Amino acid sequence: MSIFIKGYSKISLFGSGEHGQGLYENQIAAVGATLAHFSTRKEPALVTMPTGTGKTAVMIILSYALKAQKVLVVTPSQLVREQIAKQFRSPEMLIANGILDSEFLPKVYEVKTEISEYQQWTSILNDNDVIVGIPSTLNKVPKSAPDGNLLGFDVVFVDEAHHSRAESWKYLLDSYPNAKQILLTATPFRRDKKDIKARLIYSYPLKQAYENGLFSRINFVPIQTKALLTDEAKNIAIAKKTEEVFKARQSLEHKIIVRTDTKSAANELKKIYAQHTGLKLDMIHSKLSDLYIARRIKELREGKVDGIICVDMMGEGYDFPALKIAAVHVPHKSLAITLQFVGRISRTNIVNGNIATVIAGEHEFAIESYQLFKHDTKDWSIVLPDLHRAKIQKTEQEQDFFDSFENLTEPAPLFDFDSETQIEVENDDLRPSFHAKAYQIIPPPQQALLDPDEQDGLIDISIEVDFSGTSLFSNPVIRHHNVSADFDVAVFIVSELKKPDWYQKQDMLVDVQNELVVVYYNKDNRILFICSSVKENEIYEHIAEQFLTLDTIHDMIPLPLLKRVMAGWKEAKMYNVGMKSRKTKGSSESYKNILGSQAEKSVLSTDKYSYTRGHSFGGGYEPLLGKQVLAGISTSSKVWTLGDGKIKYVVEWLKFISRKVGDPDMDKLPAPLSDLDSGRVVKRFSDEPVFMLDWDPSFYHKLTAVYFLNEVGEPAEKALICSCDITLIEQTFNAVTLSVSKGNVSAMITYTLDPKIEFNYAQQTTHTLAIAKGERFTDSEVFLKMMRTTPIHLYYENLDKQIGKIHFDFLGELDTISSDKIVAHSWPANVNVQKEFYSAEDFANNATDNNSIMSIHEYIIEIAKNEYDVVFYDHGSLEIADVVGFKKGKIQFFHCKSQSGATPSCNVTDIYEVSGQAMKSVNWAHRKLLLKQIYDRADQNNSHHKLKKGSLEQIKIILEEFENPIIPVEITIVQPGLKTQNLSTTQQNAFERIRRLLSGTEAYLQDVSSCSLSIMAS
Repeated sequence: MSIFIKGYSKISLFGSGEHGQGLYENQIAAVGATLAHFSTRKEPALVTMPTGTGKTAVMIILSYALKAQKVLVVTPSQLVREQIAKQFRSPEMLIANGILDSEFLPKVYEVKTEISEYQQWTSILNDNDVIVGIPSTLNKVPKSAPDGNLLGFDVVFVDEAHHSRAESWKYLLDSYPNAKQILLTATPFRRDKKDIKARLIYSYPLKQAYENGLFSRINFVPIQTKALLTDEAKNIAIAKKTEEVFKARQSLEHKIIVRTDTKSAANELKKIYAQHTGLKLDMIHSKLSDLYIARRIKELREGKVDGIICVDMMGEGYDFPALKIAAVHVPHKSLAITLQFVGRISRTNIVNGNIATVIAGEHEFAIESYQLFKHDTKDWSIVLPDLHRAKIQKTEQEQDFFDSFENLTEPAPLFDFDSETQIEVENDDLRPSFHAKAYQIIPPPQQALLDPDEQDGLIDISIEVDFSGTSLFSNPVIRHHNVSADFDVAVFIVSELKKPDWYQKQDMLVDVQNELVVVYYNKDNRILFICSSVKENEIYEHIAEQFLTLDTIHDMIPLPLLKRVMAGWKEAKMYNVGMKSRKTKGSSESYKNILGSQAEKSVLSTDKYSYTRGHSFGGGYEPLLGKQVLAGISTSSKVWTLGDGKIKYVVEWLKFISRKVGDPDMDKLPAPLSDLDSGRVVKRFSDEPVFMLDWDPSFYHKLTAVYFLNEVGEPAEKALICSCDITLIEQTFNAVTLSVSKGNVSAMITYTLDPKIEFNYAQQTTHTLAIAKGERFTDSEVFLKMMRTTPIHLYYENLDKQIGKIHFDFLGELDTISSDKIVAHSWPANVNVQKEFYSAEDFANNATDNNSIMSIHEYIIEIAKNEYDVVFYDHGSLEIADVVGFKKGKIQFFHCKSQSGATPSCNVTDIYEVSGQAMKSVNWAHRKLLLKQIYDRADQNNSHHKLKKGSLEQIKIILEEFENPIIPVEITIVQPGLKTQNLSTTQQNAFERIRRLLSGTEAYLQDVSSCSLSIMAS
């Protein structure tokens, strides 16, 4: 039976003996909290008590209270090791006060040297009850017997527990996982912000220790160092002031501790104190032998020296109450170490020990942005407790936050073989990025007018997300699923086995891909945030949909609302500014990105006519937080800042973001980039007619392919999305019906905005669309989801533009197109103006019938041959134009449309399509892009079929002669059905509308390029 079990019945927490004083209240509380903790939990316990409030006594009493067999005490230094070993052997005050019985005292071994022999170590363990050592020597001892059984301890104490995350300490603790581990410290936080891996079970506030007389008053004596030009002069001034304070000390027992950071600095200080003061000081540092240090400490206790110059010694854990005057030549920069150091001089168990003094340069102490040298903070016993409490509260709040999580899903096995070990993930070890996609949650109509608190659950935060069903995961497995109903947070770790791209054989050579997803719902503003390590729109949509309850819908937050994140910033600086061209695709850049320390200054006042606001990232002073912040926002409803952090702090950040986004008053505040148009939020389509529809630019960059699926879900056609034609079928305020077609197949889709952006297949559609994944393809609903996040762009006749719920007004000048631009052409009788081009069958029939009538394309080719050196015929999917003419200094694109009736008229519908083609072709008014496209098209279709005159080499020479990469192109609309003379009243009205449409087309071309517009009419 161990000595601690024998003495268990003899301990008396409330005893008092000859000194009339039992344990401090905090010591009793710490013992009780520890016993309560281990009665229900196995995880390590963390106890925080200020320096000098009796941590060692707590360790001794707990050894009995926990009925320990073998106790290990891990300490940070040789001095502390010696003190703790001595107190375990002879706890005089505990015996004198009747708390322990002197007949039941442990045998204590102090590990001073490395022990590597198994037999020697087992002998030490058998002969002793308590082992005390520092990590560097304890890590050398054998951890197990030859048979593999652990040579362990059932109780492990860690003194100064903030060291426990250091590798040497961590290794030691990991060696005894089954022991009751109690970590004690005055400062449960680290400068590197790593967590102490233990549950905070008790914290004794520094302020209360001061009020209870266990922590002395601390006076700061500043030295005026501004006029001192050298470090030596500053050190001399501090030394002289230290001597002055020492001579006026309240007790002859009081001693000096001098702090610096290096041995060389300590040697210099010893000379300075010897030459400029009458003080007698010794020097100690960690490289000296135990015997030498012990002699110096003895001299200090006996009064033979006035103080000690220390380098990384006597700073933490060491009990020497006579140290009441601190001369700090090089201050610590962290609160934790400063508190440890100040704790050395704040002990009150000495004569006149209620006041301690710190002497340092006037502006030296600036700890974690708090300036302790300010005039209103001379009494540090008032300031330090508040700083300490703020840190402790942060730890407590983190613990409360993570305690609120429940494990809702048992982790599924990822491997089929036995070698896999069960993972155990702690939520406070996860570090998601400060990056999220935000969705506005829209309640069903019957709840829309209720306050958020009154609305029934719109989001089910406890749902188990099915991560399959997207192109991003094939066979995902949820390895971790925790939910906090208190904070509306869900955490997922999703894993999947994936074969490396470079390996073809089907076997177990696979990579494990782990992804982190954190979901947070802010009820007050009805915003759902998704933080995902996979940052693809498809996965965000897939996750968001599953959290919605019946009849609840979600929608992206448009930029005019999301930009509220930056509202009210002072002294804002933008570091990354994106601007989206107002055109669909143009000869100049479709997206302009400006980088720099003050990128906003590169945004010109005239840019608002050519660009709308895209993403932006910058910083400024945030009055609502009282500090500098960084933030980024995007048109895809994403918000981010730099770095990563604990889930708790990511959630707090998102909570603040939602507060700003949900506050309409933010729109009244100044904000960066306010001159750039971010559009206005609308819930319906304009009453202006839509004359052109185009894909989002991302489809041209990614070259996404789709399959047209027939009624039984079989592929009927495959095509790039950007090569598919979009045709307007019907337009109302509430819906736009459109057709997506390729060749002879088409899908009919209805596009609506209210209450959210929706794309759905029309009832009468004959085909649906699926995203191509090689030879495989997704469900047809995936295409619709993709369209909801990257909706089709609508262009109205007045050149306004609409992308989803964002309407952009055309800001340019819209002058009426000049009459001489619309040429009334006399079409020859041998041209069939109702036939844009002949098919192979048409050519065969014409040859049989000996018919020499030309199509419009053939006629335009002949006209072009007469004027140009090279004529390129490019009619087809992804065409530049139907016909392209090249000669030195001039390029012309011809876009043709056949006449829809027997005679010319003013049919607006005939103009819509060809005007849209003209506007889109401005993309190719770029020397390099045009040449590449010409060569690519020639290779794909055989150049002898494309080239009607000249050669590819001639085209290259002509294009390279243009000095500017943006080349002027005459874009010609060929429409023999457009009547310009002898118009009826009805035709005249239609013609004026057509002129307006063509004026918009011309304005657009001029706005985004150097292109001009002409029209061949009748």
